[in-house]
Amino acid sequence: MLPIPTPSALAAFVGCVAMLSIGLGTASSVTTALAGGCFVGLALALGVTMPIGRRVRRQRLEFAWWLGHGDPAAGGGAVVPGAPFEVRCYIRHRGPMSLLLSKLSPIVPGGATVKEDEPTELVLAARSRTEFSFTLIAPAAGRVVLHGLSVTLRGPLGLFEVPLYFPNPLAIKVLPRAARLRSVARLRSSLGVDRSGRNLLRRRGGGTELHELRELSPGDPFKSIAWKASARAGKLMVREVEQEVQETRVLVLDVSGTMRGGPPGSRKLDFAIEAAAAEARKALDEGDRFGLVTVDGRVLSFVPPRDGATHMIRIYDALLSATEVVDQDLTDVTDDEVIRTVGRYVRNQDGVDFSMRTGTDDRWDVPALLRHVRRSLDGEHASRDIVAGSPTGANMRAFCQARGIPLPYRPAPEGGTKAPGLADALQRASGKKREPASLMVITDFDGAGDIEPLLDSARLAKSRGHAMIFIVPDAQSFAPAPTSTLEADLRVVYQHGESRRLRDARTRLGRMGIPVVSAGERHPGTAHRSKGPPRREVA
Repeated sequence: MLPIPTPSALAAFVGCVAMLSIGLGTASSVTTALAGGCFVGLALALGVTMPIGRRVRRQRLEFAWWLGHGDPAAGGGAVVPGAPFEVRCYIRHRGPMSLLLSKLSPIVPGGATVKEDEPTELVLAARSRTEFSFTLIAPAAGRVVLHGLSVTLRGPLGLFEVPLYFPNPLAIKVLPRAARLRSVARLRSSLGVDRSGRNLLRRRGGGTELHELRELSPGDPFKSIAWKASARAGKLMVREVEQEVQETRVLVLDVSGTMRGGPPGSRKLDFAIEAAAAEARKALDEGDRFGLVTVDGRVLSFVPPRDGATHMIRIYDALLSATEVVDQDLTDVTDDEVIRTVGRYVRNQDGVDFSMRTGTDDRWDVPALLRHVRRSLDGEHASRDIVAGSPTGANMRAFCQARGIPLPYRPAPEGGTKAPGLADALQRASGKKREPASLMVITDFDGAGDIEPLLDSARLAKSRGHAMIFIVPDAQSFAPAPTSTLEADLRVVYQHGESRRLRDARTRLGRMGIPVVSAGERHPGTAHRSKGPPRREVA
Protein backbone atom coordinates (compact mmCIF):
# COMPACT_ATOMS: atom_id res chain seq x y z
CA MET A 1 0.00 0.00 0.00
CA LEU A 2 1.14 3.57 -0.62
CA PRO A 3 2.56 5.55 2.31
CA ILE A 4 0.23 7.90 4.15
CA PRO A 5 1.44 11.39 5.18
CA THR A 6 1.44 12.09 8.91
CA PRO A 7 0.25 15.40 10.42
CA SER A 8 3.91 16.47 10.50
CA ALA A 9 4.22 15.88 6.75
CA LEU A 10 1.04 17.82 6.07
CA ALA A 11 2.26 20.72 8.20
CA ALA A 12 5.61 20.67 6.39
CA PHE A 13 3.86 20.64 3.01
CA VAL A 14 1.68 23.61 3.98
CA GLY A 15 4.78 25.45 5.17
CA CYS A 16 6.55 24.73 1.89
CA VAL A 17 3.59 26.04 -0.10
CA ALA A 18 3.46 29.19 2.02
CA MET A 19 7.21 29.70 1.68
CA LEU A 20 7.01 29.23 -2.09
CA SER A 21 4.15 31.74 -2.32
CA ILE A 22 6.12 34.28 -0.31
CA GLY A 23 9.21 33.72 -2.42
CA LEU A 24 7.33 34.16 -5.68
CA GLY A 25 5.41 37.16 -4.37
CA THR A 26 8.53 38.96 -3.15
CA ALA A 27 10.74 37.74 -6.01
CA SER A 28 13.12 36.31 -3.39
CA SER A 29 15.29 33.62 -4.92
CA VAL A 30 16.54 32.49 -1.50
CA THR A 31 13.04 31.88 -0.17
CA THR A 32 12.04 30.12 -3.37
CA ALA A 33 15.13 27.91 -3.19
CA LEU A 34 14.41 27.01 0.44
CA ALA A 35 10.86 26.07 -0.51
CA GLY A 36 12.14 23.92 -3.36
CA GLY A 37 14.60 22.23 -1.00
CA CYS A 38 11.79 21.43 1.42
CA PHE A 39 9.75 19.88 -1.40
CA VAL A 40 12.73 17.77 -2.40
CA GLY A 41 13.16 16.64 1.21
CA LEU A 42 9.53 15.57 1.41
CA ALA A 43 9.89 13.70 -1.88
CA LEU A 44 13.01 11.92 -0.61
CA ALA A 45 11.22 10.94 2.63
CA LEU A 46 8.35 9.55 0.57
CA GLY A 47 10.74 7.65 -1.69
CA VAL A 48 12.58 6.11 1.25
CA THR A 49 9.31 5.13 2.96
CA MET A 50 7.74 3.41 -0.06
CA PRO A 51 9.93 0.25 -0.05
CA ILE A 52 9.54 -0.26 3.70
CA GLY A 53 6.33 -2.23 3.26
CA ARG A 54 7.90 -4.60 0.72
CA ARG A 55 10.98 -5.04 2.90
CA VAL A 56 8.90 -5.88 5.94
CA ARG A 57 6.87 -8.41 3.94
CA ARG A 58 10.09 -10.10 2.83
CA GLN A 59 11.17 -10.32 6.46
CA ARG A 60 7.88 -12.14 7.13
CA LEU A 61 6.58 -10.72 10.37
CA GLU A 62 4.66 -13.44 12.19
CA PHE A 63 1.57 -12.46 14.19
CA ALA A 64 -0.61 -14.59 16.47
CA TRP A 65 -3.12 -13.95 19.24
CA TRP A 66 -5.17 -15.97 21.70
CA LEU A 67 -7.63 -15.51 24.53
CA GLY A 68 -6.02 -15.21 27.96
CA HIS A 69 -7.93 -18.07 29.62
CA GLY A 70 -7.19 -19.35 33.09
CA ASP A 71 -5.03 -16.40 34.18
CA PRO A 72 -6.64 -14.18 36.88
CA ALA A 73 -4.72 -11.22 35.50
CA ALA A 74 -6.27 -11.87 32.11
CA GLY A 75 -9.83 -12.08 33.41
CA GLY A 76 -9.65 -15.88 33.48
CA GLY A 77 -12.82 -17.90 33.24
CA ALA A 78 -15.78 -17.42 30.93
CA VAL A 79 -16.04 -14.29 28.82
CA VAL A 80 -19.31 -12.54 29.69
CA PRO A 81 -20.90 -9.23 28.63
CA GLY A 82 -19.62 -6.11 30.36
CA ALA A 83 -16.58 -7.83 31.89
CA PRO A 84 -13.12 -7.00 30.46
CA PHE A 85 -11.21 -9.89 28.92
CA GLU A 86 -7.66 -10.01 27.66
CA VAL A 87 -6.44 -11.05 24.24
CA ARG A 88 -2.72 -11.80 24.21
CA CYS A 89 -0.62 -11.29 21.09
CA TYR A 90 2.91 -11.63 19.82
CA ILE A 91 4.80 -10.48 16.74
CA ARG A 92 7.98 -12.30 15.70
CA HIS A 93 10.43 -10.06 13.84
CA ARG A 94 13.22 -11.81 11.93
CA GLY A 95 14.76 -8.70 10.35
CA PRO A 96 18.11 -7.12 11.25
CA MET A 97 16.68 -3.69 12.16
CA SER A 98 14.24 -2.61 14.85
CA LEU A 99 10.79 -1.42 13.83
CA LEU A 100 8.34 1.02 15.39
CA LEU A 101 4.67 0.10 14.98
CA SER A 102 1.97 2.61 15.82
CA LYS A 103 -1.82 2.85 15.77
CA LEU A 104 -2.30 -0.78 16.82
CA SER A 105 -5.98 -1.51 16.28
CA PRO A 106 -7.69 -4.92 16.27
CA ILE A 107 -10.50 -5.19 13.72
CA VAL A 108 -13.47 -6.13 15.92
CA PRO A 109 -16.99 -5.68 14.49
CA GLY A 110 -20.18 -6.43 16.41
CA GLY A 111 -20.00 -3.81 19.14
CA ALA A 112 -16.99 -5.07 21.12
CA THR A 113 -14.70 -2.23 22.16
CA VAL A 114 -11.03 -1.91 23.09
CA LYS A 115 -10.19 -0.09 26.32
CA GLU A 116 -8.85 3.38 25.66
CA ASP A 117 -5.78 3.01 27.89
CA GLU A 118 -4.21 0.37 25.63
CA PRO A 119 -0.72 1.15 24.20
CA THR A 120 -0.73 2.60 20.69
CA GLU A 121 2.97 2.08 19.89
CA LEU A 122 5.15 -1.02 19.89
CA VAL A 123 8.90 -1.33 19.37
CA LEU A 124 10.02 -4.55 17.67
CA ALA A 125 13.64 -5.35 18.42
CA ALA A 126 15.67 -7.06 15.70
CA ARG A 127 15.34 -10.85 15.58
CA SER A 128 12.98 -11.02 18.55
CA ARG A 129 9.52 -12.00 19.64
CA THR A 130 7.52 -9.18 21.24
CA GLU A 131 4.41 -9.88 23.30
CA PHE A 132 1.61 -7.45 24.09
CA SER A 133 -2.09 -7.59 24.85
CA PHE A 134 -5.44 -5.88 24.36
CA THR A 135 -8.29 -5.61 26.83
CA LEU A 136 -11.74 -5.75 25.24
CA ILE A 137 -15.31 -5.55 26.48
CA ALA A 138 -18.25 -7.24 24.74
CA PRO A 139 -21.67 -5.62 25.23
CA ALA A 140 -23.81 -8.73 24.74
CA ALA A 141 -23.71 -12.51 24.59
CA GLY A 142 -22.74 -13.90 21.22
CA ARG A 143 -19.66 -14.69 19.20
CA VAL A 144 -17.01 -12.01 18.75
CA VAL A 145 -14.65 -12.49 15.81
CA LEU A 146 -11.38 -10.55 15.74
CA HIS A 147 -10.53 -10.45 12.04
CA GLY A 148 -6.98 -9.14 12.28
CA LEU A 149 -4.62 -6.44 13.54
CA SER A 150 -4.17 -3.12 11.76
CA VAL A 151 -0.90 -1.21 12.39
CA THR A 152 1.19 1.50 10.76
CA LEU A 153 4.97 1.49 10.24
CA ARG A 154 6.65 4.89 10.42
CA GLY A 155 9.21 5.99 7.88
CA PRO A 156 12.24 8.29 8.30
CA LEU A 157 11.64 11.44 10.36
CA GLY A 158 8.07 10.27 10.99
CA LEU A 159 6.79 12.12 7.92
CA PHE A 160 5.13 9.14 6.25
CA GLU A 161 3.79 5.84 7.50
CA VAL A 162 2.90 2.58 5.79
CA PRO A 163 -0.32 0.77 6.83
CA LEU A 164 0.04 -2.94 7.51
CA TYR A 165 -2.61 -5.54 8.18
CA PHE A 166 -2.17 -8.95 9.81
CA PRO A 167 -5.21 -11.13 8.92
CA ASN A 168 -5.75 -13.81 11.55
CA PRO A 169 -9.41 -14.49 12.51
CA LEU A 170 -9.95 -15.33 16.18
CA ALA A 171 -13.46 -16.35 17.35
CA ILE A 172 -14.37 -15.78 21.00
CA LYS A 173 -17.59 -17.01 22.60
CA VAL A 174 -19.17 -14.45 24.91
CA LEU A 175 -21.43 -16.44 27.23
CA PRO A 176 -24.36 -15.07 29.24
CA ARG A 177 -23.52 -13.75 32.70
CA ALA A 178 -24.87 -16.93 34.28
CA ALA A 179 -21.66 -18.66 33.13
CA ARG A 180 -19.74 -16.93 35.92
CA LEU A 181 -22.14 -17.97 38.67
CA ARG A 182 -21.03 -20.64 41.09
CA SER A 183 -22.72 -23.99 40.73
CA VAL A 184 -24.27 -25.73 43.71
CA ALA A 185 -22.86 -29.24 43.90
CA ARG A 186 -25.46 -31.97 44.30
CA LEU A 187 -25.06 -35.69 44.87
CA ARG A 188 -26.85 -37.49 42.05
CA SER A 189 -27.72 -41.13 41.65
CA SER A 190 -26.69 -42.95 38.50
CA LEU A 191 -30.28 -44.11 37.98
CA GLY A 192 -32.62 -41.56 36.45
CA VAL A 193 -35.60 -42.94 38.37
CA ASP A 194 -33.89 -42.22 41.67
CA ARG A 195 -32.87 -38.65 40.89
CA SER A 196 -34.42 -35.88 42.90
CA GLY A 197 -34.59 -32.14 42.56
CA ARG A 198 -35.66 -29.44 44.96
CA ASN A 199 -39.31 -29.24 43.93
CA LEU A 200 -41.70 -30.83 46.37
CA LEU A 201 -44.24 -33.46 45.32
CA ARG A 202 -46.98 -34.12 47.85
CA ARG A 203 -47.94 -37.78 48.25
CA ARG A 204 -50.33 -39.59 50.57
CA GLY A 205 -48.83 -42.47 52.48
CA GLY A 206 -45.26 -42.35 51.15
CA GLY A 207 -42.33 -40.03 50.98
CA THR A 208 -39.70 -38.54 53.20
CA GLU A 209 -41.06 -35.47 54.98
CA LEU A 210 -44.42 -35.10 56.74
CA HIS A 211 -46.55 -32.29 55.38
CA GLU A 212 -49.82 -32.64 57.31
CA LEU A 213 -52.35 -34.94 58.91
CA ARG A 214 -55.90 -34.38 57.77
CA GLU A 215 -59.25 -36.09 57.91
CA LEU A 216 -59.99 -38.83 55.38
CA SER A 217 -61.74 -37.58 52.24
CA PRO A 218 -63.63 -39.59 49.61
CA GLY A 219 -61.17 -41.05 47.09
CA ASP A 220 -58.20 -41.24 49.47
CA PRO A 221 -56.46 -44.65 49.32
CA PHE A 222 -56.66 -46.74 52.50
CA LYS A 223 -52.88 -47.23 52.50
CA SER A 224 -52.48 -43.51 53.28
CA ILE A 225 -54.44 -43.79 56.56
CA ALA A 226 -52.35 -43.01 59.64
CA TRP A 227 -53.79 -45.64 62.03
CA LYS A 228 -52.10 -44.47 65.22
CA ALA A 229 -53.14 -40.87 64.64
CA SER A 230 -56.66 -42.06 63.75
CA ALA A 231 -56.86 -44.00 67.04
CA ARG A 232 -55.85 -40.94 69.03
CA ALA A 233 -58.23 -38.64 67.16
CA GLY A 234 -61.11 -41.07 67.11
CA LYS A 235 -61.59 -40.64 63.36
CA LEU A 236 -59.78 -41.69 60.22
CA MET A 237 -56.78 -39.46 59.46
CA VAL A 238 -54.65 -39.38 56.30
CA ARG A 239 -50.92 -38.74 56.32
CA GLU A 240 -49.54 -36.51 53.53
CA VAL A 241 -45.79 -36.30 53.00
CA GLU A 242 -43.53 -34.40 50.63
CA GLN A 243 -40.50 -35.61 48.74
CA GLU A 244 -38.11 -33.92 46.35
CA VAL A 245 -38.63 -34.89 42.74
CA GLN A 246 -36.93 -33.96 39.51
CA GLU A 247 -38.94 -31.41 37.57
CA THR A 248 -38.83 -30.76 33.83
CA ARG A 249 -38.62 -27.15 32.69
CA VAL A 250 -38.67 -26.03 29.06
CA LEU A 251 -38.22 -22.46 27.85
CA VAL A 252 -39.50 -21.17 24.50
CA LEU A 253 -37.47 -18.17 23.32
CA ASP A 254 -38.70 -15.78 20.63
CA VAL A 255 -35.67 -14.57 18.63
CA SER A 256 -37.53 -12.71 15.87
CA GLY A 257 -36.57 -9.32 14.47
CA THR A 258 -38.84 -7.42 16.84
CA MET A 259 -36.65 -8.65 19.71
CA ARG A 260 -33.45 -7.32 18.08
CA GLY A 261 -34.03 -3.57 17.94
CA GLY A 262 -31.42 -1.32 19.52
CA PRO A 263 -27.66 -1.50 20.10
CA PRO A 264 -26.07 -4.77 21.30
CA GLY A 265 -26.45 -5.13 25.04
CA SER A 266 -29.66 -3.08 25.19
CA ARG A 267 -31.98 -5.26 23.13
CA LYS A 268 -34.91 -7.34 24.25
CA LEU A 269 -33.12 -10.38 22.81
CA ASP A 270 -30.11 -9.74 25.05
CA PHE A 271 -32.39 -9.62 28.08
CA ALA A 272 -34.14 -12.82 26.97
CA ILE A 273 -30.84 -14.67 26.48
CA GLU A 274 -29.63 -13.63 29.93
CA ALA A 275 -32.95 -14.66 31.48
CA ALA A 276 -32.94 -18.02 29.68
CA ALA A 277 -29.36 -18.75 30.76
CA ALA A 278 -30.15 -17.80 34.36
CA GLU A 279 -33.20 -20.07 34.40
CA ALA A 280 -31.24 -22.94 32.88
CA ARG A 281 -28.42 -22.55 35.39
CA LYS A 282 -30.89 -22.39 38.28
CA ALA A 283 -32.81 -25.47 37.11
CA LEU A 284 -29.71 -27.59 36.51
CA ASP A 285 -28.15 -26.56 39.82
CA GLU A 286 -31.34 -27.69 41.56
CA GLY A 287 -31.16 -31.08 39.87
CA ASP A 288 -34.03 -30.53 37.44
CA ARG A 289 -34.16 -31.15 33.70
CA PHE A 290 -34.10 -28.15 31.38
CA GLY A 291 -34.89 -27.78 27.68
CA LEU A 292 -34.82 -24.88 25.22
CA VAL A 293 -36.66 -24.02 22.00
CA THR A 294 -35.74 -20.98 19.88
CA VAL A 295 -38.27 -19.80 17.33
CA ASP A 296 -38.80 -17.17 14.64
CA GLY A 297 -41.76 -18.18 12.51
CA ARG A 298 -40.41 -21.74 12.74
CA VAL A 299 -38.41 -23.70 15.26
CA LEU A 300 -34.74 -22.80 14.82
CA SER A 301 -33.22 -25.03 17.49
CA PHE A 302 -34.50 -27.53 20.04
CA VAL A 303 -32.48 -28.75 23.01
CA PRO A 304 -34.35 -31.68 24.63
CA PRO A 305 -34.74 -31.51 28.42
CA ARG A 306 -31.83 -33.11 30.24
CA ASP A 307 -29.95 -32.64 33.47
CA GLY A 308 -26.32 -32.40 34.49
CA ALA A 309 -23.68 -29.70 34.29
CA THR A 310 -22.59 -30.68 30.78
CA HIS A 311 -26.10 -29.98 29.48
CA MET A 312 -25.48 -26.27 30.10
CA ILE A 313 -23.01 -26.29 27.19
CA ARG A 314 -25.81 -27.31 24.81
CA ILE A 315 -27.98 -24.51 26.17
CA TYR A 316 -25.21 -21.96 25.62
CA ASP A 317 -24.63 -23.16 22.06
CA ALA A 318 -28.33 -22.81 21.20
CA LEU A 319 -28.50 -19.33 22.75
CA LEU A 320 -25.39 -18.10 20.94
CA SER A 321 -26.56 -19.53 17.61
CA ALA A 322 -29.65 -17.33 17.93
CA THR A 323 -27.39 -14.27 17.70
CA GLU A 324 -25.75 -15.28 14.40
CA VAL A 325 -28.64 -16.36 12.19
CA VAL A 326 -27.81 -16.19 8.46
CA ASP A 327 -30.79 -18.02 6.89
CA GLN A 328 -32.26 -16.50 3.74
CA ASP A 329 -35.82 -16.44 5.08
CA LEU A 330 -34.73 -14.65 8.27
CA THR A 331 -32.25 -12.10 6.92
CA ASP A 332 -32.90 -9.06 4.77
CA VAL A 333 -30.31 -9.91 2.11
CA THR A 334 -30.40 -12.09 -1.01
CA ASP A 335 -27.90 -14.78 -1.98
CA ASP A 336 -26.43 -12.53 -4.70
CA GLU A 337 -25.82 -9.78 -2.15
CA VAL A 338 -24.19 -12.32 0.18
CA ILE A 339 -21.85 -13.38 -2.65
CA ARG A 340 -20.78 -9.75 -3.15
CA THR A 341 -20.26 -9.33 0.59
CA VAL A 342 -18.12 -12.46 0.80
CA GLY A 343 -16.14 -11.44 -2.29
CA ARG A 344 -15.24 -8.05 -0.82
CA TYR A 345 -14.36 -9.63 2.52
CA VAL A 346 -12.07 -12.24 0.94
CA ARG A 347 -10.37 -9.55 -1.14
CA ASN A 348 -9.63 -7.38 1.91
CA GLN A 349 -9.03 -10.16 4.45
CA ASP A 350 -7.30 -12.91 2.49
CA GLY A 351 -5.81 -10.77 -0.28
CA VAL A 352 -7.46 -12.81 -3.05
CA ASP A 353 -9.50 -10.90 -5.63
CA PHE A 354 -12.24 -12.90 -7.37
CA SER A 355 -13.92 -9.93 -9.02
CA MET A 356 -14.33 -9.99 -12.79
CA ARG A 357 -12.31 -7.34 -14.61
CA THR A 358 -15.27 -5.39 -15.95
CA GLY A 359 -14.75 -2.13 -14.07
CA THR A 360 -17.36 -2.97 -11.46
CA ASP A 361 -17.59 -5.14 -8.35
CA ASP A 362 -21.04 -6.44 -9.26
CA ARG A 363 -19.64 -9.49 -11.07
CA TRP A 364 -17.57 -12.18 -9.40
CA ASP A 365 -15.92 -15.44 -10.38
CA VAL A 366 -18.41 -17.40 -8.30
CA PRO A 367 -16.97 -20.93 -8.91
CA ALA A 368 -13.48 -19.84 -7.84
CA LEU A 369 -14.86 -17.91 -4.87
CA LEU A 370 -16.92 -20.95 -3.86
CA ARG A 371 -13.84 -23.19 -3.92
CA HIS A 372 -12.00 -20.72 -1.70
CA VAL A 373 -14.93 -20.57 0.71
CA ARG A 374 -15.17 -24.36 0.92
CA ARG A 375 -11.46 -24.64 1.67
CA SER A 376 -11.86 -22.05 4.42
CA LEU A 377 -14.80 -23.97 5.89
CA ASP A 378 -12.90 -27.26 6.09
CA GLY A 379 -12.92 -28.39 9.70
CA GLU A 380 -15.72 -25.98 10.61
CA HIS A 381 -19.41 -26.74 10.77
CA ALA A 382 -22.52 -24.63 11.06
CA SER A 383 -24.57 -24.83 14.22
CA ARG A 384 -27.48 -26.18 12.15
CA ASP A 385 -28.67 -26.53 8.57
CA ILE A 386 -28.74 -23.16 6.82
CA VAL A 387 -31.72 -22.19 4.67
CA ALA A 388 -30.66 -20.64 1.36
CA GLY A 389 -31.85 -20.40 -2.22
CA SER A 390 -29.05 -22.62 -3.56
CA PRO A 391 -26.12 -24.75 -2.34
CA THR A 392 -23.78 -21.90 -3.30
CA GLY A 393 -25.79 -19.48 -1.19
CA ALA A 394 -25.75 -21.91 1.73
CA ASN A 395 -21.94 -22.12 1.59
CA MET A 396 -21.60 -18.35 1.40
CA ARG A 397 -23.93 -17.88 4.36
CA ALA A 398 -22.08 -20.54 6.34
CA PHE A 399 -18.85 -18.63 5.64
CA CYS A 400 -20.46 -15.44 6.95
CA GLN A 401 -21.49 -17.28 10.10
CA ALA A 402 -18.03 -18.78 10.64
CA ARG A 403 -16.19 -15.49 10.06
CA GLY A 404 -18.62 -13.35 12.04
CA ILE A 405 -19.77 -11.31 9.03
CA PRO A 406 -23.09 -9.78 10.15
CA LEU A 407 -26.03 -10.04 7.79
CA PRO A 408 -28.95 -7.61 8.33
CA TYR A 409 -31.77 -9.40 10.11
CA ARG A 410 -35.31 -9.14 8.85
CA PRO A 411 -36.87 -6.35 10.97
CA ALA A 412 -40.28 -7.97 11.38
CA PRO A 413 -41.70 -11.48 10.94
CA GLU A 414 -43.40 -12.28 7.67
CA GLY A 415 -47.14 -11.82 7.78
CA GLY A 416 -48.89 -14.26 10.06
CA THR A 417 -45.91 -16.52 10.87
CA LYS A 418 -45.07 -15.42 14.41
CA ALA A 419 -48.08 -16.82 16.28
CA PRO A 420 -48.09 -20.18 14.41
CA GLY A 421 -44.34 -20.42 14.98
CA LEU A 422 -44.76 -19.86 18.71
CA ALA A 423 -47.58 -22.42 18.71
CA ASP A 424 -45.35 -25.03 17.05
CA ALA A 425 -42.55 -24.27 19.49
CA LEU A 426 -44.92 -24.63 22.45
CA GLN A 427 -46.10 -28.01 21.14
CA ARG A 428 -42.45 -29.04 20.72
CA ALA A 429 -41.75 -27.98 24.29
CA SER A 430 -44.79 -29.85 25.60
CA GLY A 431 -43.61 -33.10 24.06
CA LYS A 432 -45.72 -36.19 23.57
CA LYS A 433 -45.38 -37.52 27.09
CA ARG A 434 -48.01 -36.96 29.73
CA GLU A 435 -45.44 -36.07 32.38
CA PRO A 436 -46.27 -32.55 33.64
CA ALA A 437 -43.61 -29.90 33.08
CA SER A 438 -43.09 -26.19 33.70
CA LEU A 439 -43.14 -24.20 30.46
CA MET A 440 -41.96 -20.63 30.06
CA VAL A 441 -42.39 -18.53 26.91
CA ILE A 442 -40.40 -15.30 26.42
CA THR A 443 -41.88 -13.18 23.63
CA ASP A 444 -42.92 -9.58 23.00
CA PHE A 445 -46.07 -10.51 20.99
CA ASP A 446 -45.02 -7.75 18.56
CA GLY A 447 -46.13 -8.68 15.05
CA ALA A 448 -47.92 -11.81 16.29
CA GLY A 449 -51.28 -10.77 14.84
CA ASP A 450 -53.97 -13.33 15.62
CA ILE A 451 -52.67 -15.42 18.55
CA GLU A 452 -55.44 -18.04 18.31
CA PRO A 453 -52.98 -20.79 17.16
CA LEU A 454 -50.87 -20.03 20.23
CA LEU A 455 -53.94 -20.22 22.45
CA ASP A 456 -54.82 -23.64 21.00
CA SER A 457 -51.34 -24.95 21.83
CA ALA A 458 -51.60 -23.46 25.32
CA ARG A 459 -54.93 -25.23 25.90
CA LEU A 460 -53.42 -28.52 24.78
CA ALA A 461 -50.46 -28.04 27.11
CA LYS A 462 -52.77 -27.20 30.01
CA SER A 463 -54.83 -30.32 29.33
CA ARG A 464 -51.65 -32.37 29.76
CA GLY A 465 -51.03 -30.86 33.17
CA HIS A 466 -48.23 -28.48 32.20
CA ALA A 467 -47.72 -25.27 34.18
CA MET A 468 -47.09 -22.22 31.99
CA ILE A 469 -46.00 -18.62 32.23
CA PHE A 470 -45.42 -15.97 29.56
CA ILE A 471 -42.67 -13.37 30.05
CA VAL A 472 -43.00 -10.17 27.99
CA PRO A 473 -39.89 -7.94 27.86
CA ASP A 474 -40.76 -4.34 28.67
CA ALA A 475 -39.52 -2.45 25.62
CA GLN A 476 -39.54 0.90 27.43
CA SER A 477 -36.89 -0.26 29.88
CA PHE A 478 -34.51 -1.02 26.99
CA ALA A 479 -35.12 2.05 24.83
CA PRO A 480 -32.75 5.01 25.26
CA ALA A 481 -34.12 8.33 26.40
CA PRO A 482 -35.68 10.31 23.53
CA THR A 483 -33.55 13.17 22.22
CA SER A 484 -36.22 15.00 20.24
CA THR A 485 -39.92 15.71 20.29
CA LEU A 486 -40.48 13.34 17.37
CA GLU A 487 -38.73 10.48 19.19
CA ALA A 488 -40.79 11.17 22.30
CA ASP A 489 -44.03 11.11 20.28
CA LEU A 490 -43.04 7.87 18.52
CA ARG A 491 -42.18 6.33 21.87
CA VAL A 492 -45.64 7.18 23.22
CA VAL A 493 -47.28 5.63 20.15
CA TYR A 494 -45.22 2.44 20.47
CA GLN A 495 -45.92 2.29 24.20
CA HIS A 496 -49.67 2.38 23.52
CA GLY A 497 -49.33 -0.50 21.06
CA GLU A 498 -47.22 -2.51 23.48
CA SER A 499 -49.71 -1.94 26.32
CA ARG A 500 -52.56 -3.06 24.07
CA ARG A 501 -50.73 -6.27 23.10
CA LEU A 502 -49.89 -7.01 26.72
CA ARG A 503 -53.45 -6.35 27.87
CA ASP A 504 -54.89 -8.60 25.15
CA ALA A 505 -52.47 -11.42 25.98
CA ARG A 506 -53.22 -11.17 29.70
CA THR A 507 -56.94 -11.26 29.07
CA ARG A 508 -56.98 -14.23 26.70
CA LEU A 509 -54.31 -16.32 28.43
CA GLY A 510 -55.61 -15.37 31.87
CA ARG A 511 -58.88 -17.14 31.12
CA MET A 512 -56.88 -20.38 31.10
CA GLY A 513 -55.07 -19.52 34.30
CA ILE A 514 -51.80 -18.70 32.51
CA PRO A 515 -50.00 -15.65 33.94
CA VAL A 516 -48.43 -13.06 31.65
CA VAL A 517 -45.65 -11.08 33.36
CA SER A 518 -43.89 -7.97 32.07
CA ALA A 519 -40.16 -8.04 32.88
CA GLY A 520 -37.63 -5.24 32.57
CA GLU A 521 -33.94 -4.91 31.89
CA ARG A 522 -33.00 -4.77 35.56
CA HIS A 523 -34.42 -8.18 36.47
CA PRO A 524 -33.14 -10.75 33.92
CA GLY A 525 -32.89 -13.68 36.29
CA THR A 526 -36.09 -13.45 38.32
CA ALA A 527 -38.62 -14.32 35.66
CA HIS A 528 -39.04 -17.94 36.69
CA ARG A 529 -39.55 -17.11 40.36
CA SER A 530 -42.45 -14.83 39.49
CA LYS A 531 -44.71 -17.80 38.92
CA GLY A 532 -45.06 -18.42 42.64
CA PRO A 533 -44.24 -21.37 44.86
CA PRO A 534 -42.99 -24.71 43.50
CA ARG A 535 -45.52 -26.76 41.63
CA ARG A 536 -47.25 -29.37 43.81
CA GLU A 537 -49.14 -32.37 42.54
CA VAL A 538 -51.33 -34.88 44.28
CA ALA A 539 -50.44 -38.46 43.46
